Amino acid sequence: MKKHLLFPLLLLLLCRILPAQTVFEPVAGNGLWSTKDGNLFLSRVLEDMEGAQTSIDIEYYWFAKDEAGTRVRDLLIRKAQEGVKVRLIMDNLITPFAPESFYQPMRDAGVDLRYVHVFEKMGPFKAVGSILGERDHRKIVVIDGLVAYTGGMNFYQRALDEWVDTQIRVEGPVALQLRALFQDSWERMGGGELESFAPREAGNVVAQAVGTSRHEKMDSLYVQALRGAKKYFYLQTPYFAPPPSIVEAFKEAAARGVDVRLMVPAKSDWEFMNMLTREYGIELFRAGVKVYVYNVRYDHTKVFICDDILSSCSTVNMDYRSLRINWEDAVIFHDAESAQHFKLRFLREMAESKPIGPEDQPITGIKKAWLAFVHWLQPIL
Repeated sequence: MKKHLLFPLLLLLLCRILPAQTVFEPVAGNGLWSTKDGNLFLSRVLEDMEGAQTSIDIEYYWFAKDEAGTRVRDLLIRKAQEGVKVRLIMDNLITPFAPESFYQPMRDAGVDLRYVHVFEKMGPFKAVGSILGERDHRKIVVIDGLVAYTGGMNFYQRALDEWVDTQIRVEGPVALQLRALFQDSWERMGGGELESFAPREAGNVVAQAVGTSRHEKMDSLYVQALRGAKKYFYLQTPYFAPPPSIVEAFKEAAARGVDVRLMVPAKSDWEFMNMLTREYGIELFRAGVKVYVYNVRYDHTKVFICDDILSSCSTVNMDYRSLRINWEDAVIFHDAESAQHFKLRFLREMAESKPIGPEDQPITGIKKAWLAFVHWLQPIL
């Protein structure tokens, strides 16, 4: 078979790797921009929202009462006053950290603001229910149905200043797929019908949006990608404490001779996750996976790259809650240029990381007993 015919056939095959996990088909005609600089992301998304003509739809896990949150809030107020339809969904676990008085000016200006209260009828036990139950961990911004953002970054100034993360800006038909995920949540919140937009091409990237629902969870996304990997699979995540199916998929891929690499931060924002991530890292190293610990800054990135053709940026952490319980979103890219883009970043940070080796030993003693307890609690953490 001629080489110029082989590449499109491989692309078509890889587009079908994840049929059970996505509502949407891969679509061509998209543009991709990404950054690991939190304040650059904030400037870019504010610029795009400033130019909104019809609608701004936001579904966000963390919208803090600080410089970043205030800048976004004030711009949304102004755009609503100009007649732009502004809709905002926020998770109800994080929002209590800012008083209602912080958000009320948005309501007064006409912003349609709704909280995700999964356990609304639990009265005084609502907060406990919210911690134990599903939460909205998505980070979606869609402007005029053409431009959309997602990734790991929150509207939280300290994280934008101090953490390393990855956020993407997509332009084109896949932005409408992310908006459809927003619409799904909007309807759950009792919201009405949204405006319609025709898809518009904006580049050469092939992409698809993926979202969790009550019937579709994220762990199979990674299992299928690992099982389909032929040459390599690289994953960067802030936490690594996934269900057994993903751990086994990592081991099986390494046993097949796939170059499997995992990169995690030296220290996360949750101490119990540090221990779990270390234990899983040592287990995978002993199974032939190359595990790297990044110690320059806390890296909150959630990206994978597979075989120079498949890549993803998402809100998904490699833990039970994110994979099985929360509402999450991801964009999967099916083209070599996007894969190379994310791969080069991975390799640059890998060069600054310390590999786990034979000298790294599992936790013992009292910490081991504590770890066993954390394992037991893992599905609700």
